[in-house]
Amino acid sequence: MSKDKKGLSKELADKVRYFIQDTSPSRVCKNLRVLLFGYLRNQAEGLPVELEEILNDMESLFELLDVAAEEKKLK
Repeated sequence: MSKDKKGLSKELADKVRYFIQDTSPSRVCKNLRVLLFGYLRNQAEGLPVELEEILNDMESLFELLDVAAEEKKLK
């Protein structure tokens, strides 16, 4: 599997590109936020041990989707 200069395989780069082109990144971001925070509100007790890791990953994903939404808006 060949990789571009940033270390992404062509398949992964293509999948990310198609995802951003074929979906609404801002809608996905909003829906994931609603889902995550709705879950957290309903699970005040008994949250997973790895919650900090989950939150860090979700924050990174939200940031990626925010940038994708902004770039898509500019096109």
